[in-house]
Amino acid sequence: MDRQIVCFQIPALHIALARLNEPALRGRPVAAAPRSRRAVLLEVSAEASTEGLRAGMTLDQARFFCPSLRIISPDRQIVERAHRSLQESVRQFTPIWEPIGPGRFYLDLTGTARLFGRAIDTAARVQREIATRCGLSGVSAVATSKLVSGIAADRIIRPPDLRDVHPGAEKQFLAPLPVASLPSLNRLSAGRTPEFLDLLADLSLDTLGKIARTPLDHLELVLGPPSRLMQQWAVGFDPTPVWPQARRPSLEFSHTLNPDEVDDDALLALLYGLLERLCRQLRRSGRLCRSVRLDLVQSDGRETAGRAMLGRASHWECEIYPHLEKIFFRAFTRRVRIRKMGLRAEALEEMERQLALFPQAISEDNARMQRLASALDRVRSRYGEKAIDWGAA
Repeated sequence: MDRQIVCFQIPALHIALARLNEPALRGRPVAAAPRSRRAVLLEVSAEASTEGLRAGMTLDQARFFCPSLRIISPDRQIVERAHRSLQESVRQFTPIWEPIGPGRFYLDLTGTARLFGRAIDTAARVQREIATRCGLSGVSAVATSKLVSGIAADRIIRPPDLRDVHPGAEKQFLAPLPVASLPSLNRLSAGRTPEFLDLLADLSLDTLGKIARTPLDHLELVLGPPSRLMQQWAVGFDPTPVWPQARRPSLEFSHTLNPDEVDDDALLALLYGLLERLCRQLRRSGRLCRSVRLDLVQSDGRETAGRAMLGRASHWECEIYPHLEKIFFRAFTRRVRIRKMGLRAEALEEMERQLALFPQAISEDNARMQRLASALDRVRSRYGEKAIDWGAA
């Protein structure tokens, strides 16, 4: 049985939500971007796209090409509420669905023909359900893999269109598309996507059809190990399953800076303060975490994130902070001021109540820092969170 994977998405979700509240924006070129001189466009409407605007342009460039452009500020809370409402609609049609971003989902409809009919008809029902319930118009694409359905959905510009790539037609559908259409190209190129695309252009391998027709041994001479996977993607082969969303407990703290900050020392001090709050809550609830995630929002609206797995589950600042500092410098590579910082503890687990037969040895420095953290917890629990703060030496 051929798989039936649907990619459903709301194009330009921020703009679609803004048009619900402000009908005057409909039919006009609109872009979503933060209110900042150095901001870049996060989303553009179909009307703005026809004027030559693309996500990633600066506001000055966008207004030069389209003087009538309307700018809206993105609101993450509204988007998160809308995304949760979309989840409630999607889960009615299949238990196997995977969120891939705000307003974007993969649905596995394999074997549901007797319940709902053909996959393309079910995709249309999903669109109608969401249009009725949320007032949002989306696009859908059906294919035998996540790769092909995702690319097909991205090629649809105006809702409520649908596209069905029949089994066996994947190679023909992908052949004329540029290599840049591959969603995981950054992973193939090890983060050097522009140089990778320039190399392919020099070799006249600018479309997926040319990649598919080139002998594998020839590709390996130039591209190395990624050649086999890239050629499989070029013909539409992608066995990756749709991963159901796992419900895992997490704990998160965030802080919005006013004014925005770019100094490393000040940002690291703020990061340590967030970590203290996080670890204090973990210790209070008797839990440990196995991974931490750092989210940064910069003044121009660009969001970056990083995650690190801990060597062992912990709730001590002295054991987590070295990992967190590495994440910070990997994520903060653009010297643009930070507006918001968020810290999340993931993969939480209950702390062992029974003493270990062979306790793991820790260094004297870590033992001293743990005793200090416990003392600070007792002082703050008695006199308040701001009873003690760190100062500059």
